[in-house]
Amino acid sequence: MPSILTAADFLSLRIQYKNTRAGNEIPAVIEHNFKDGRMVDHYFVVPGPALLEDEAVRDLGQIENILFLQQPDGAPWQVLLHEPAMIREVLFEMPEAEFRALLANNGVILPGEPGFVMP
Repeated sequence: MPSILTAADFLSLRIQYKNTRAGNEIPAVIEHNFKDGRMVDHYFVVPGPALLEDEAVRDLGQIENILFLQQPDGAPWQVLLHEPAMIREVLFEMPEAEFRALLANNGVILPGEPGFVMP
C-alpha cells in the first residue's frame, strides 16, 4: 500500500459519545484546527481491509489506536497507527480533500466547525 491514504481506506468513522465501542472499531483521535484554536476529539474508526493488510500495519499486530493529526498550511494530515504499548507506530499521509471526504462519507462535522451539533 502506498503511504498516502484515501477516504476509501476506512469503512466508518463516528464520534465517541459514550463508550459504546463495536467489536471491529478502533479508538481514534482527531487533532484539528478551528477558528479559535486547536482541538482534540475522540472517535471510533473501522479501517478497511487494504489498510489492515498493509505489511507495516500487519507487523504492528493489534492496532490500539489511530491518530489523525492536521498539519499546517493545508499539508496532508498525518495518520499514525499504534500498537498496544504505543512504542511502535506506522505513519501515513492523507490529503485534506480525502480527510474531508472521510468526514462527509460518515456524516461527521468536527467540533468547532460550522454545522457541528453536540450528539
